[in-house]
Amino acid sequence: MKLIQSIVASAALLSGIAASSANAYVAFLRTDLTPYAKLESYPSLGELASNSNGAIASNITPSIPVTQSMFTDGTYFYKIAANGQGDAGTYNNLIIRYQSLSDLCKDVNGETFNMNGYGMYYDDEIIADNATGRFFRTTRYDANSPVTIGMYAYDSFADLVNNNYFYASGFQNQTVAFDCQFWAWGGKFYRTNVTGATGASTVTGFNIYNSSADVYNGVVAQTVACTATYAGTMRFMALDSSLLPAQSCIADLNNDGVVNGADLGILLGAWGLCP
Repeated sequence: MKLIQSIVASAALLSGIAASSANAYVAFLRTDLTPYAKLESYPSLGELASNSNGAIASNITPSIPVTQSMFTDGTYFYKIAANGQGDAGTYNNLIIRYQSLSDLCKDVNGETFNMNGYGMYYDDEIIADNATGRFFRTTRYDANSPVTIGMYAYDSFADLVNNNYFYASGFQNQTVAFDCQFWAWGGKFYRTNVTGATGASTVTGFNIYNSSADVYNGVVAQTVACTATYAGTMRFMALDSSLLPAQSCIADLNNDGVVNGADLGILLGAWGLCP
């Protein structure tokens, strides 16, 4: 029996090593309904749009309210939040930076930055372009506006925190509903299309833009129709799959989130016939 168990574990270990060495891909993530309690991951935008081949990337504990958002610049993960000094019910004025997506979802090891004298309306977003290191902040006329009118652009995270923007402009040639969600990865920018009442809309498709300028000017490179049923208030993200939290597997014998030589050593140490 012990020999059979060792053979099974060996096969799983080899399979795990092969999987861990596979090329990374761009993963597309979405939250569940409010409050956000989990993240679902998909291997492509098309699979996200059809809700196929999805897998749980991480549970979010404690859950995150719909008024807050999350994003990544490829190095850190961020959550937009509020504190008691903000105008209750209106503004987010804190950005919390985490070392990993796992830390964000567990709300541990976060570093808090005050947005120095200004805040964002609840549900407005920050977009991080990992290709250039720039950050963008969406904005509305006021807290009750049903549309997002444009974005501020910043050269760095420090500039974002201090609101030292180098560019600000309204969206051209388009009307952007307030529930539309934005994100970026690898120089590409993404935005949802929605239909329905503000706060109760549904996603109809995903726009792809080749640059931030194209986002401002409404130049869409491609639209992927959404055949799944997603609420417009869900949050979305793209990232390199290597940044996803490690998933437990049978080959991870020491439960450290990595399949490597340490697991092989445990396997070989247990190899042999039952006494």
